[in-house]
Amino acid sequence: MSDDVLTREEVLTHLIRTLEIHESIGEFIGNRLCEQCDNEEEDWIERRQKINAQMKKLLGKYDFARRLPRNELGVSILAIVSYIIKIQHSFRQTLFMIDMVGGEAFGEVFKDSMNSITSKTGKLLTALKNLVHEQIDNPEGALEKLDEIVRLEREIDEDNMVICRQISVATEGEAGYTCYIMRKIVSVLEHISDFVKEAAEIIVDI
Repeated sequence: MSDDVLTREEVLTHLIRTLEIHESIGEFIGNRLCEQCDNEEEDWIERRQKINAQMKKLLGKYDFARRLPRNELGVSILAIVSYIIKIQHSFRQTLFMIDMVGGEAFGEVFKDSMNSITSKTGKLLTALKNLVHEQIDNPEGALEKLDEIVRLEREIDEDNMVICRQISVATEGEAGYTCYIMRKIVSVLEHISDFVKEAAEIIVDI
């Protein structure tokens, strides 16, 4: 084991750096699903390359594991990083499904649905990053961020039910290919909100 063991503050700083990249990836994906749905496929390919570059940056962000203290803090960080990696995996799933529908226009119902849920998913990731910042110097502020995360996670759960009903009404119950993929994307984004909340609840106890 390295003698250069990380302090609590240094560990949290490493988490912030990792979450900043996830925040950037989420923004790219949100743009594809919402504001820029009708852009040419070439534009998405360019942004897809930027996402891949961000994903590669994450490979070295977990190297601090060998410097974690071998105590409760180290165990807690393992649990937190496990949720962060699940978020990363969920983004990869979403990218794969976006590629499955290619350059197809998603239609107004999908735009409205995705605007709602991706906006809140982005806010969740930002709130989680800010929660870690607060936990370093102002634990009471971190608890306020946790309340925000719990609220957003609950809203996303409710939005998911509404979105599914909207899609069913708009498509008259016909579950075509694009409709099915978009439902799956919404489901994966909902899982991200669960992972964010679980990670946040552990962080405020550090």
